[in-house]
Formats: sequence, structure tokens, C-alpha cells
Amino acid sequence: MAMERGEAGTDGALIVQVIAFARHSADLGVLDEVLIETRDRLSRPDRGPADRARSTLDWIDLLYPVLLAGHPVPPRLGALLAAPDPAAEADAARREALGEAAYRQAVTALRRGDNETALAWQRLAHENGHPLATAVSAQQHPIIDLPVRRRDPRIAALLNVSGLAAGYLYLGRWKRAAVVLLGTSLVLWFAAAHSASQSPGLWLTVAALGIGAATFDAWRLARRQHGVAVRGSMPRRPLVTAVAMVLLMVAGFVGYQAAGRSALADARAAHAAGDCPVALDRYASVQSRYELTLTSVTAVARADQRECQDLLDAEASLAPEAFDAQLDQYPNGLLVARARAGRAEAYWQRGKSYSKRAADLTDGIEAANTRRQAVTDYQVVVTDHPGTPQAAAVRSDLDNAYASVIAKALGRPCDALTELTYLSTVSLPEAKAGAARARAARPGTLYNCALKEIGSGEYDSAIEHLDEFIADYPRDARAAQARQKRIAAEVAKVKAGATGDIAPLERTGNGPSGTAIVQVVNDSPYALEILYSGPVADRLTVPACASCQVRSSPLLSRYFAPTCGGTGVPARTVRLKPGNYQVVVRASASDGPRPYSGSWKLAGGARYDNCYYASRAF
Repeated sequence: MAMERGEAGTDGALIVQVIAFARHSADLGVLDEVLIETRDRLSRPDRGPADRARSTLDWIDLLYPVLLAGHPVPPRLGALLAAPDPAAEADAARREALGEAAYRQAVTALRRGDNETALAWQRLAHENGHPLATAVSAQQHPIIDLPVRRRDPRIAALLNVSGLAAGYLYLGRWKRAAVVLLGTSLVLWFAAAHSASQSPGLWLTVAALGIGAATFDAWRLARRQHGVAVRGSMPRRPLVTAVAMVLLMVAGFVGYQAAGRSALADARAAHAAGDCPVALDRYASVQSRYELTLTSVTAVARADQRECQDLLDAEASLAPEAFDAQLDQYPNGLLVARARAGRAEAYWQRGKSYSKRAADLTDGIEAANTRRQAVTDYQVVVTDHPGTPQAAAVRSDLDNAYASVIAKALGRPCDALTELTYLSTVSLPEAKAGAARARAARPGTLYNCALKEIGSGEYDSAIEHLDEFIADYPRDARAAQARQKRIAAEVAKVKAGATGDIAPLERTGNGPSGTAIVQVVNDSPYALEILYSGPVADRLTVPACASCQVRSSPLLSRYFAPTCGGTGVPARTVRLKPGNYQVVVRASASDGPRPYSGSWKLAGGARYDNCYYASRAF
């Protein structure tokens, strides 16, 4: 009332003394709130006796425990309490507030079992016109079923521990309860959307801080309005309700976690059975419904879901690398056996594809490389997946591959040669018989390819293949013939280039019947190599003449030079079968004269002499 009249604001001494006096029973924050509420309530133009009564009651609740404890009353407050107030309105407000305060004290005393004190307070409440108080004589027992209108801070706090804002509902703070429930809903939505189970410590801390703040706030609100209630025992029915709600929430959370584990077990059962479509649906359900369990069920669901999905993708692509990645990423997964079976199938199918492609290729090198890829895949199957149907099928596939290449070699030996050469070196046990057949077919393929190349004018390749044949198969029945074919190919190669023409041989005498004798004289400082190909083919080497010189131009040599040959000039004689021969004469030195080529027509029983010299053109 002093604040309403403006007396408290002159120097603030009354407020300061009252606040200091009330600090013995309440903290400064509570006092500040009550002071602000008092000012707001009494400053309204439409204030009335009820406003004064509520403000008076607030300060009685704060000051009475201090007065009861025997603390000295501040001077300003003492003067205010001693001053008479003749206003009837003020007296009515004081009586209403005193009656309400006495009634509350009666209820509190009754709760703690102090019947005599409760009787005295109830009598005082009745004397001051409290509507719920009844007249009680000194000899009567106090009424024990007084309506309880105040709220226990401990009950309010315990109800908010449930996380459902029940403490605010208990206190009648509907707006605060709505705000807390809305905030809780938003936090739960955010946690579910951001994989809360991956950081349970963080979200448990958030939950603890939120519930702790709501619990303290409910206790503070109830303590401020009903501070005397904490002095007695808590009412049984609200206590049972609060404890039941907390236990129900704990049991619900535990049950929620159990449901998450059960749903994960169902998903993994379908996963282990290989039913990935069903498992994927169940894993998605676990992640969408049980993220807030703050356990590992959603993390496990995500990992297992990836394994299932990756395997389905690998099976759809049938790419061996996809199965390799699957086994590398999930070495202990539920579908390892299925992934291994899929890997065997993928490598086997790709090996068959390579083998089929190689059979259609005409380029020998490309076909051999493709065969190598096929064998590599087959080797993975038989080495990493023994005992599987795919490993058993590899032997048949390889046998078919060998049969295909050998058949190709009969008609197209050059196309099949590189491929056949590679297959003859394969060391897989499943290819043992086929490799033996390939090795047996290779000499004939190599020889026939060289003959075909000679016929088509590919002399360099033919010479290379004949050299390979002679080196690899010296005991083959065709080795001698291969040497002659090689000479023939070399003669043809030289003749196909730029050469000089050798003069036809002239018969110089007689020889044994059925044999032609050819003598070659080398009147030059270069060693000569004579290659001849006809009824027989071979090479003849005549060493250089140490005393011979390169002559001048052929025209001058013809009329002024000495005769070709003579004493000490190297010569070689060879006996040949009669017939026509293609001949190449060339110097062994790379800086010697250019090659000469021509033909010899040899008759049986004849002797032929020819002499070669080197001359320099102008």
C-alpha cells in the first residue's frame, strides 16, 4: 500500500530494508520478481482490492518466515506496520490477505501433523473472513480435509523430469508447457533428421540439460508462489503420479530401444537369408523409426543396408571388379558366401566372353591378348573358387578354346600363330591337355605360316618365322627344308629390291653325269656370299682376295684390266642338281658393292665357272 501511495519511491529506503529483511527466506531473483509484479499490479489504473490482496499475500509469504524466526524488523517496515490505516478499502484488503495467509499456514501445519498449530491458523483465517475456513473451538480437532490449492515445488520438479512438461501443467502454466512441448518436438525432429544415434553423448547431454532446466524452472516457479509447502511431506497422490510418469517414460524409452533391436534382428534375418529386397525395406524402417534410441541399431542398419544394396548392384552389373570391391569392403558381412559365388560367376562369364571374342578376331596379336585376358579370369575362378560349378566348367571352356585355335591354325596359320603360341605356355592344370595339343600344333603352324608369307611376298616375316622354326625345332623333319625355304625367301627379298644383274653362266667343261659343277672365283677385296634357290637352296661364302683391288669403270676394265682370277685368287666349287636357280651375289661387308641377282640354268654333266670383281663407276 505504501508503494501504491508512492511513499516507497521517495528515497527507496523502505524497499531496500524490506528486500534485505526478506533475503533471510528467499533469494534475490525471487524477491526481484515479486517486487516487479507488485509494481506492475499496483500501477494499473483499474487496480482494485483483489490486486492489493494478492500483493499483500505475496509479501506476507516472504516476510512471515523471517518474522517467525525472530529477525529484527527494519525501522521503515516497523513504522509502516505500526501506522494506523483508516481506509476501509485498505482494511478489507488487509483482512483478505491475512485470511488467505492464515489459511495457507493452517494447511501447511496440517500436512506436517501439527494439529494444534493448524487449529490456531484456521481460527485466524475464519476470523478474517476466509471463505474456506470454518469456525473451530479450542476443544475441537482441526478439519483434516481442507481443500489444497497450493502446489508443491518438489512435485512440480519431479513431474517435469518426465520431459512432458507435466510440471508446468501441474502449476497451471499452460503457455510455458506449450512452448516446452513445441521445443521438445523440434529438438526430437532435428535429432532424428541428423542421425542422433551416431553421437549419443551429444544428444543425451542436450536431453539432460533440457530436462534439468525445465525441472529447475518448475521448482523455482512453485517455490516462489508456494514456498512454505517444501517444509512438510509431499502429498502422496501427486507424488505417486509424478513417480509413475517418470517410470513410465523410462520404461517407454527402454521398450523403444528393445523394439529397435528387434526390428534390426528381423532385417538381419532377411539379410542373412539372402532376401535383400525385404531386408532393405526393413533396414529403411529401422533408420526412420529408431534413430532416437541413441543406440547402434541405426548405424548397423545403415552398414548392412549398404552391403545388401552394393551386392544387388554388383549382381546387376555382373562386373568382377564390383564383387572384388564388395568382398574388400565387407569381409565379415552377412553375404560373403553369396558375394563369393557371384564373383566366381562374374569372372567365369567374363572369361567366356573374352574367349568368344578372341575366336572372332583376325588380328593374331589382339586375339592372343584377348585369350590372355580370358585365361587370367579363368585362373581367378579355379584358384580363388575351387569346387564351384564355375571352376568345374573352366576345363571344358579351355578345351573348346584350344580346339578353336587349332582349327583356325589349319586354315589361317598366321592368324592363329600368336594365339597358339600363348596358349601353348598356359600352366593351369585345367589347360594341361590343351596346352600339350597347342605345343604339338605349333611347329606345323609356324612352318605353314612362313610358306604362306613367302607366297604373299612377306619375306621379312617369313624369314623371321623360318629362323624361329629352325631354332625351336632343329630335329623336326622339316628343318632342312625350312633352311632351304629361308634361303629362297632371302633370295626373293633381295631380288625384290634394287640390285644389279649378273650375267648368265657359260659352260666351261664337263662334269659328272647328272650333276652340275659351279666354280665361283672372288677377284675382289670383299668376302662374297652367294645365295641360290632352285632344286636345292643354300648359301656359299667365298673369302675376300687380299691382293685384289677395286677396279676402275667396267668399260675400262673390260679392255685394259687384267683377266679376272688367277693364281692365289680365292675360289669355291659347289655341286648342284641340274635345273634353274635364282641367285643373289652380295658382299658380306655393309660398305661393299650393291647386291647382284640373276638366274643360273644348270645342265647335268656340265661345269660352269664365273668370276666376280669389284669396279668403281665414274
